[in-house]
Amino acid sequence: MMSSSEENELPASWAIARIADVTIPVEKINPESEPDKPFIYIDISGIDNQTNRIDQVKTYQGSDAPSRARQLVKYGDTLFSTVRTYLKNIALIPKKFDNQVASTGFSVLRASRFINNVYLFFYTLSSTFLQGLEAFQRGVSYPAVRDSDIRNQSIPIAPLNEQNRIVAKIEELFSELDKGVEYLKTAQEQLKVYRQSVLKYAFEGKLTKQWREAYADQLETANQLLERIQQERESLYQQQLNEWEESTKIWEENGKEGKKPGKPQTPLNISSLTEEELLNLPDLPETWCWIKFSVLSERIQIGPFGSLLHRSDYVSNQVPIVNPVHIRNQKIEPDWSLTVTEKKVNELSNYIMYPGDIVMGRRGEMGRCAVITDKERGFLCGSGSLFIRLLSGINPIFYCYLLGSQRLKNYLSNQSVGTTMQNLNQEIIHNLPVPLCSPIEIQKIIEEVDRRTALITEVENLIEKNLLSSEILKQSILKKAFSGQLVPQGSGDENAAVLLERIREARRHQEEHQVPVPKPRKQVAMKKDLSIIEVLQELNGLATAQDVWRRSKHQEDIEGFYAELKKQINNGIIEEVEELREEKKSYLRLRNGN
Repeated sequence: MMSSSEENELPASWAIARIADVTIPVEKINPESEPDKPFIYIDISGIDNQTNRIDQVKTYQGSDAPSRARQLVKYGDTLFSTVRTYLKNIALIPKKFDNQVASTGFSVLRASRFINNVYLFFYTLSSTFLQGLEAFQRGVSYPAVRDSDIRNQSIPIAPLNEQNRIVAKIEELFSELDKGVEYLKTAQEQLKVYRQSVLKYAFEGKLTKQWREAYADQLETANQLLERIQQERESLYQQQLNEWEESTKIWEENGKEGKKPGKPQTPLNISSLTEEELLNLPDLPETWCWIKFSVLSERIQIGPFGSLLHRSDYVSNQVPIVNPVHIRNQKIEPDWSLTVTEKKVNELSNYIMYPGDIVMGRRGEMGRCAVITDKERGFLCGSGSLFIRLLSGINPIFYCYLLGSQRLKNYLSNQSVGTTMQNLNQEIIHNLPVPLCSPIEIQKIIEEVDRRTALITEVENLIEKNLLSSEILKQSILKKAFSGQLVPQGSGDENAAVLLERIREARRHQEEHQVPVPKPRKQVAMKKDLSIIEVLQELNGLATAQDVWRRSKHQEDIEGFYAELKKQINNGIIEEVEELREEKKSYLRLRNGN
């Protein structure tokens, strides 16, 4: 919303109006009234908020119309999402979607014939307009404004001829900026490909080929590597066995009170991968070999689930829990509002992580992982994560990089279970084929990867800075445009106040001559919009994620469904029941106490 001082600085030929004063009503329809008629449906998820264009639509028969498919749109209308307005899900209706249907999640702004519709569209993109709506947002997890909030916002109105000049100038300037943005985004994608190429070459031995030839006499053979790993596993087993015998002795001296300590499992001999398993793996240098990840691991631990963590266990500013959402760019970004007490940590001691552990998201996006440092010592593995504790002498940074490579992401994605959300279990990680090479070569690979990725990150940051500058420049153009500073005023232009009076007169004339239309009989009672939690409460038990989605308010917004589901799982309110998965179906339920 413009300040009083900004309004006073507008050209004399301009005027201020409400959005409602310069738009006309939009027809509400029910496609179910014509059950056999197909229509194109536009929902919020179909808007590209970077280009502010409609890039995805769905086609339905009238009988299958979503409950929110109720607004008939016309060529030139502005669609403005009332949910999370800061995301700028805003678009103009192109000619190909004339007379199609939009979600009630949009405010549909149809400009009066005395207002340039693209002028109205550009104003809704401006920070002035968007910031004016911030105070009207309601809700925490699903912040939204009402259609009336949008229509009550003010808009500076220029004379119609000047509106046309402003639109032409904005389109010209934006077109030049968009070309630059397209180039930058292309460069971004190329850098992503290059980053993955570096990792691919690193884990196939190509990155250190010349180095390996120069230091060949210092490298262990594959057999020597495996023999050393076997010795380390046996040494670890003996240490665990000694600790078990000591703890068992103490248990017996205390009258066998409590549960008897569990005896460690005898380590199996390292077995080679089968020819079938090796068939789809890339060739490795002679001094390298493929092994299963379990061979290098002291422990692979899935985070707690079921009744181990309740919503009531969460407090602020104590011991953080690490879920996938807290792992970004192979670093941990804890949420200090999602922590547990030291007492709870002691109850869940099996899930405490220590420096050198690799924590990894096991749900959703594959390959999201980080190495625990001294800074994260004692953090708790969350229900959506798992952690891997490698044998001493095995470099966790090398294998963390490996888990983030595209080949490993693809492998984990193919092996994961769950239909609505990918999930990893211990067996998948145990059987994960990974390369093994000499420790000194591993260190050289890490150095080479770090050097190259540091340069990539530097360029990526520069691109991000330029993209941000482009957006700032666009907002500067819009600010000038809607304050009368972008194009010169025309001496012969009709004053905007006269324009607004014409709009009011046209509206009065329409109201006086409008024939009353009988109110249609209500056919079907509208279903209440339910959150995921409310759906699970109604079902009172287990339900597939697909069933919950279909019954929830997110039935036309799959991204919104996943966002809410992830949040409630991370908050410990909802759990995914692994032991009841079958045929790749994921089951959801409320945790105990919710």
